[in-house]
Amino acid sequence: MTTARAAGRLISRSEIVERACSWLRDSVPYSQTRFHQNEHGIYRADCSGFVSMAWGLPGKPEARHGGQDTRGLVLVSSLITPEELRAGDVIIRSEGTRETRHVVIFAAWAEESGRYWAYEQAGGHRTRLRSVTYPYETGARLYTPRRYVNVLEA
Repeated sequence: MTTARAAGRLISRSEIVERACSWLRDSVPYSQTRFHQNEHGIYRADCSGFVSMAWGLPGKPEARHGGQDTRGLVLVSSLITPEELRAGDVIIRSEGTRETRHVVIFAAWAEESGRYWAYEQAGGHRTRLRSVTYPYETGARLYTPRRYVNVLEA
């Protein structure tokens, strides 16, 4: 089991959102093999690299840039209920293949029932903020809401 200390530093929800918006601002193209560098470091330009950057996680291993994969993100987060979702939490599918695992950052519930706003780094797109059907558009039963263990709740 990963301890909070091993996960990374404490981080506020507002900083998670600010960091996610930095890739939105940079319009980062998706890639499982390329990296993006900005004021927050160097991370893989895929969904789990994006969340690792937003959560301020170190690379894996720490000497290597890139961040956690989806399975690693599960190890530094805890399961929550949909009602507990707050900005900076994630909705994740950690099982499956590189092509089916995915994670998005929850921003807020949308006005339309059953939908939410998510920061997303997905294949075929650049970083975006979009409305998503809860829990996710495809393979819905495989997605779960999770919270980073070192998020500051204040």
